[in-house]
Amino acid sequence: MEKIPLATYTEEVEGIPILNAVGEIDLSTASIFKKAIGDVIASGYNHVLIDMTQVVFMDSSGFGTLLSAIKILRPQNGTLALAGCNDAVNRMLDITRLNTLFHVYPDRGVALGEMQRLQTIAQPA
Repeated sequence: MEKIPLATYTEEVEGIPILNAVGEIDLSTASIFKKAIGDVIASGYNHVLIDMTQVVFMDSSGFGTLLSAIKILRPQNGTLALAGCNDAVNRMLDITRLNTLFHVYPDRGVALGEMQRLQTIAQPA
């Protein structure tokens, strides 16, 4: 089986930063994933959505990167959301109970709607 390299790109939709990940997240690509998440957070965003729709595999290195990100975001009252995870990633999130730390949504549309709602609630009146 041929290894699929990781590519990332970021976009913003209605004030929500979306980090799109494409390929495999493993020991050899986790540094790319970590830098991409770090760059989004360093841009001043407290609420980050990662679109996992095109991630075909993720090992413990990727899960560790997500944990590192939430440790940065939580003290800033931030959130990390994942959208479109495949069955294997969702199963690992369930088994490890990491799904209690991140917002996990079935797809990007649902995630965006919920994150916009949460952002509206968090804004001072």
